Amino acid sequence: VQAQAPAAGGDPAAELKRGRLLYIQCRACHELKADQPHKVGPNLHGLMGRKAAAADGFAFSAALKGANLTWDRATLDKWIEKPSAVVPGNAMAFAGVANPKDRAALIAYIEAESK
Repeated sequence: VQAQAPAAGGDPAAELKRGRLLYIQCRACHELKADQPHKVGPNLHGLMGRKAAAADGFAFSAALKGANLTWDRATLDKWIEKPSAVVPGNAMAFAGVANPKDRAALIAYIEAESK
């Protein structure tokens, strides 16, 4: 049984808890803290407000380098839903998260933990 994220205006602590659980699927490829290395995917520390493909020391795909994206909640929401729809030809092997509440919880967690 999947836990449900709170509705908009719900409990922020519950949303972060849900986001932390959902982040387990991201953790194999991404770190969130500044002192951690890149993995298969780039470290996400400082992601919000940063241009896509701008993290130092990571080899991004040509598709993402040419995408001219800036990471904010709206862009990240579309990306987490289906990365290949946002930037065709990107190297991220991830099918996406269909549930909007799950994406919102995941984004809230990434935003909070990657500062």
